[in-house]
Parts: sequence; C-alpha cells; structure tokens
Amino acid sequence: MTRRPVPEYAPDRLTAYEVPLRTGDALRTPHDIAAILRTVHTGTHIYLRDKVGTVMGTTLFTGDPATVTPAPFTNDDWSLTLLRCLASPSTEELPEARLCGFLFLAPDRLRLYLATEEAPSGMTAAGVRPGGALTALLAALPALLDEQRLTTTDADDPHCARVVDLTDW
Repeated sequence: MTRRPVPEYAPDRLTAYEVPLRTGDALRTPHDIAAILRTVHTGTHIYLRDKVGTVMGTTLFTGDPATVTPAPFTNDDWSLTLLRCLASPSTEELPEARLCGFLFLAPDRLRLYLATEEAPSGMTAAGVRPGGALTALLAALPALLDEQRLTTTDADDPHCARVVDLTDW
C-alpha cells in the first residue's frame, strides 16, 4: 500500500488563530497582531477547552490578548516598517527619495538605495539603523541625503555613487 503525501494546504495540517482586532474603541495595529502571534508561537501554551475548536476542518485557537504578553518589537519588524513606508508612501505624489533597493549589512543596519532628483549622476545609498525614531528619519531623509559631512564613497559597492551614513542620526 503506497501512502500519498498529504498536501500542505490540507485543513487538518493548518492552524488558525482568532485574535480580536479591537481593544475597546481602538483598532490593534498590524504590529500588535504580529507581536501576539509571535508570542503564541513561542513556547508552550495551555488553552482552555472553550478557546479551541475547528473551522472548515482547521484547528482554531481563540487568542485572548488580555492573557498574552506581546513579544517585543524586533529589528526585522523595524526594518519591515521602514521599507514599507519608503516603498509605499501614503501620499499621492512621488516621494523626494524613491526606494530602489536595500541591503541588510548587520542585524541592526540597513543600506537603502535611493534615487533623487538632486543626484542624477547615480544612486545614493543611506546607511540607517531601522529601530528608533522612524517617523523622524522618514521626514528628514531627503534633506539628510544632501549632508556633505555625512557623505562618502564606497568603491566596493557598485550600486551607488555615494553613501550617506545616517546610522548615528
């Protein structure tokens, strides 16, 4: 008798988590949900019988955010937030510094490759630390790209004409 492999999408191999999206009158952010899910996927958890069920053949765990301590924000979360804001700005007009690529240099360092109208001679790379005051960095980024005291060249990086070090900004 030959056993056929069970497809990855078979309902009995999947797990669903139901997490309330509201806390009072406010909505939880995507970061809140990711932090809760990261917590429930770490370590051993005991669920009350009324918090476990099935939906469409899939095991369903109903999460109670009041009993779950959300996992801390990680460097990957900060990086994703920064890249999402640069790649998909919330304004209708084109941003002054357009994201063309990125490179992880270390767990807490990211090199952003940006195209600007002011630097038609080539791509500008900005070294940043994704954690911290992202809103301030995003707002100041176009102006900081022109800071000559922070600008160098990197002969080893063929993707940019100059590098602006914003890691300590």
